[in-house]
Amino acid sequence: MVTGATDPNAFDGTLLIGWDGECVHWIALDSNGIADHGVDAEIGSLTELSHRFSGAAAVKLSLLRPVCSLMPAAVAEGIETHVLGLQHGPQDHTSISRTFLSDRLGEGMALIESGHFGSEDLFLKAFPLGQWTSSTLAAIESGMNAARAAASTHTVHVDVADGRALMMRFDASGLRWCSVTEDVAGDGILYHVVNSFHREDVDPTAAQCRVVFSGGITEEAPIVHQFKRFFEAVELASAHAELGESGLLMHLAK
Repeated sequence: MVTGATDPNAFDGTLLIGWDGECVHWIALDSNGIADHGVDAEIGSLTELSHRFSGAAAVKLSLLRPVCSLMPAAVAEGIETHVLGLQHGPQDHTSISRTFLSDRLGEGMALIESGHFGSEDLFLKAFPLGQWTSSTLAAIESGMNAARAAASTHTVHVDVADGRALMMRFDASGLRWCSVTEDVAGDGILYHVVNSFHREDVDPTAAQCRVVFSGGITEEAPIVHQFKRFFEAVELASAHAELGESGLLMHLAK
């Protein structure tokens, strides 16, 4: 799906590319903001994108909502695959893990993502100068900054896609919990979020909490009504709502 026309000879901005396991999501950014964006159902579209945006000054690559683990880098170093296995069960041996570091979440924190490509990395073959980044880590950092500036004691962010959701919970001190789930049918997401409060002996129905949804979701979605039964302040993020599930990539627009 292409939403506009971009002259490849004139484009010299940043290209954001995401892979959700089924589709290629892309956003072209120039000095005026979003120049174009789209979702392609075939991974083979990478070659076409590489020609179309051959003048891009930067290309940022990211998995969208992958299985991940967050822990101190000093602890995770050298045992990344074991960490993922212990927390999430056996991983796909055809893929590798990548580790992304952040000092914004605390000194020397590491986010380990499963599902990355090994030597047969079609993304880097199409974009040799592309850089693998983490939209998940960028979303956590953005959410933490927003939570610290908010009046609510707790803030929950849920980024929803077809068959997967990234869930994050913050308080004024920073990130309290994050997880990715494929349990999106029924009340699965609500269960995981509420359970994250209970593990810290916090009653979610009594806590001052703001819940923000983003991604492929509308006000009429059943999950929005489910959350309103537990939380008074439930809203949909207005920023980049037109991008749907691709909007998670915009956290990389720094």
